[in-house]
Amino acid sequence: MCPLVLDRKERDKKLREADILKAAEHIFATKGYHNSAILDIAEEAQYAVGTIYLYFRNKQDLYLTLIERKTEELFTTIKEKVEKVNDPRAKIRVLVEEQLSYFEENEDFFRIYFSERGGLHWAIKDKISKSAVDKFMKYLDYIAELITEGQREGVIKSQFDAKKMAYMLAGMMNAMIFPWLRERSMANGRLKHLSEFVLEVFYEGIGANR
Repeated sequence: MCPLVLDRKERDKKLREADILKAAEHIFATKGYHNSAILDIAEEAQYAVGTIYLYFRNKQDLYLTLIERKTEELFTTIKEKVEKVNDPRAKIRVLVEEQLSYFEENEDFFRIYFSERGGLHWAIKDKISKSAVDKFMKYLDYIAELITEGQREGVIKSQFDAKKMAYMLAGMMNAMIFPWLRERSMANGRLKHLSEFVLEVFYEGIGANR
């Protein structure tokens, strides 16, 4: 068979999968995970229900795939923005601002996980793909590389382990994101505005000078 035909089939397959994921994201964001059904997603995507099942086993599979795609999109976007600056502190600033901005721009989708945490979290926590976990670990390694660069340039204390500081910085960002998604009451509704607070605490700490 002609390679061009195979390429077209693969391209069409990817387009249908993208259509389904986009429809699923909209349905999950507007109706919530538990109130959504495959039929809703099929109608939104304008595909037959059977077509959805050709690409995804069930609703949970769809949601887990979305998490993985969102994770990959976030990390790719951050790395592209970070690579455009040279100063180590500026790189970490871009990373923090871009991560907070991404969650703000996709708040409807990410709020599902936290608003329905009781049922959804425990249902899927052990089923998140190894690929998604590996991507997150690589992201932590990337943060550690930026911190190591800052240590070499003398803008971050060298006596602290870079990987531990990467976990701490990631944890600080999550600590801002979680309550914002639940309550949307911080920083006048803007998550990105909290980047200054995160960076100040990360660089200066919270201990009072004596």
